[in-house]
Amino acid sequence: MKIIHQIAFAATLTSYFSAAIAADTNSKSISQIKLPAEKACSVITAEESTKLGLIKQLLLDGKPHAAIAHLDAAKIKNEQAELLRANGLRQTGRAAQAQAIYQQLVTSCVAGHAYRGLGLIASQAGNQQEALRYIEVASRALPTEYSIRNDLGYVLMQSGNYEPALHEFLTALELAPDYRQAANNLIVLLYRQGEPAKAEAFAKKFGIVAEELQQLKKLTQASNQALP
Repeated sequence: MKIIHQIAFAATLTSYFSAAIAADTNSKSISQIKLPAEKACSVITAEESTKLGLIKQLLLDGKPHAAIAHLDAAKIKNEQAELLRANGLRQTGRAAQAQAIYQQLVTSCVAGHAYRGLGLIASQAGNQQEALRYIEVASRALPTEYSIRNDLGYVLMQSGNYEPALHEFLTALELAPDYRQAANNLIVLLYRQGEPAKAEAFAKKFGIVAEELQQLKKLTQASNQALP
């Protein structure tokens, strides 16, 4: 799930324990998932590019219903538009519809993002192993995509794999130093590891005020109590 910001890991800190429709749970391992050969996406006009940019920004601003409305109005039929639609459906709680689109896109030019979407759905459903499987594939496809590195770190953290999670969060922050979501996740991880001094040092570095830090600490305690 996402922390604070609307899109990554899948929502806010308070959604750590939310449930969603279960994702596909087939038995393929990571090594069995074959990414398609690199493909170029369909050529779009400058006007279509502008419209898709607007729709993407609506999703980033936490307005998925508006984004879907604009997609309906634009009538753009290509892989990028379908990915945005799937993201919008996922953000509005229509996981089954989003999942169907993502699965159609895993052989397309947006395969990495499609696998990320499948991973987010699995994580929201509480299926961390399935989420890890998909997000690792997404990271392999898009190794410099900072939001995916953050997502991978989140799933690793929720699975109790703290050391690799730490490196994923740090990678995300080196790729995008202002990415607050990864900073919040990193602080939560440090609190979970019993390193409050390091957590507070990072909070200071990223400009996280005392009130926000206190909220992160409380939610960390709540999440720790929910762990098996």
